[in-house]
Formats: sequence, structure tokens, C-alpha cells
Amino acid sequence: MAPASAPAEPTAPKTQAPPASAAPTSPAAAAPVAAPPAATPPSPPTAPSTPSEAKPTAATYTLDPAKGAVYVQVFKDAGTVAAGLSHDHVVRATGWSGTVRWDPADPSGCRISLTVPVTGLRTDEDSMRKRVGYDTTLDADQREEITGNMLAAGQLDATRYTQITFASTRCEAAGDKVKVSGTLTVRGKGAPVTSTMTLAADGATLSAAGTFSAKATDFGFEPYSALLGALKNRNEMKFTVDVKGAAQ
Repeated sequence: MAPASAPAEPTAPKTQAPPASAAPTSPAAAAPVAAPPAATPPSPPTAPSTPSEAKPTAATYTLDPAKGAVYVQVFKDAGTVAAGLSHDHVVRATGWSGTVRWDPADPSGCRISLTVPVTGLRTDEDSMRKRVGYDTTLDADQREEITGNMLAAGQLDATRYTQITFASTRCEAAGDKVKVSGTLTVRGKGAPVTSTMTLAADGATLSAAGTFSAKATDFGFEPYSALLGALKNRNEMKFTVDVKGAAQ
């Protein structure tokens, strides 16, 4: 009888690789996830804008007689025999006209002109006497007599010389004021005068004020006198200019 066959060696079972689709995914190979955008910090509040202040510019201003005053004070000579019969006087200009050219950046370029009609002069009005500090008033007859003397040939000679004028020749800063020099013409004769004036202008309106002195003899006539000199005026006169205007 044939011997029995030797038993065969057991065969290791084959392990089947899982399909590629089932292979586990490596964490390193995972697609990165986009981070949410960072929050934008709020902008700081913006300060409200302040409009820049407009600087005054150069302008020519027309002066308004209704808003200003131009006048001269004439004083009695207190040393005369009949001084008690005389008075200090104030004479206001009416119907005058004028212009001022002013550039705040260049005071030296200013131009000032005034024209006063001689027949427009008014003597010793109550309001003006009060304004300059006189404590007495004159009646209508006194004022008429004074006006006649003032306009006579020996004084202003209004028939021949119908205007009094002023024209500046130089302006210069004097601290917070303006030193104005010019020519004052009375009875057809000009004389130099100077006034340190306050002046304010904003490109739309202007105001200016100042005083100066001049003598009757500067213009070729003697101060008024009567009664053989027993009553007369002083030679020196005080002029006041206080004016306002609007840009042309």
C-alpha cells in the first residue's frame, strides 16, 4: 500500500491592499483653511475743519460825510484887552468828499484826499460846541456875523478860493497807528501838515481819526482881529478828522 502523502505547508493568506480611494489622508497633506480677515480698527474721529480767516486786502474807500466829521477849532487870544467879548469857535465842514487807499500789508502805500467846499463851512453849531467841550452857545445872529467875517476877503476869501483840500504825501506805521503827512491847501496856498491817526480797515469798511495843527499865516492871512487889535484870534488852529467809508 502506498504511503500517505506528506501534508502540504500551509499558505499565508494574501492581504489585499485597500483601494486608493480608501487610503487615509495625511494631516500634512490637508489643504490649508483660510483665516478670517482681520478686523479693521476704526479710524480716529476727524476734527471739524475751521474755515481760515480772510485777511484784509488792499482797497480804495469812499468817505461818507454823513458818518464822519471834519472840523477846525479857532481860539480867541486871551491876552487881548477885549478877550472877554470874544469866543473860541468850532467850524464844521459840510458837503465834503474824500477817498482813502489803504493796504494793511503796505502802510507806506496809503493815499488820502479830502475836498471841502468853503461855502459849506458851518460855525458854532450847538452840537459841535458841546462836542469840543465849550460851555457856552451862540445865537443865530452871532453865528451869521462870525460866518461873514470868516468868509471875507481878508480871511478865507470864499469868492476867490472855493475849496480847501488835503492830499497825503507820505504814510508810515507808527506802532498801532499811522503817521500821515500831506499838504493842506487853504486860500490857494499849500502847507505841510502831519497827523498820527488811528486807522482800521477790513476790506469792506474803514474808519480813521486824527488831529493836527496849522497856522493862519501858513496860508497867507492873519488871524481875525477887530477893535484895532483889542479883540483877535490866535494864529494856531486845531483840525480834527474823524471819518468812515466803504470800499468802492
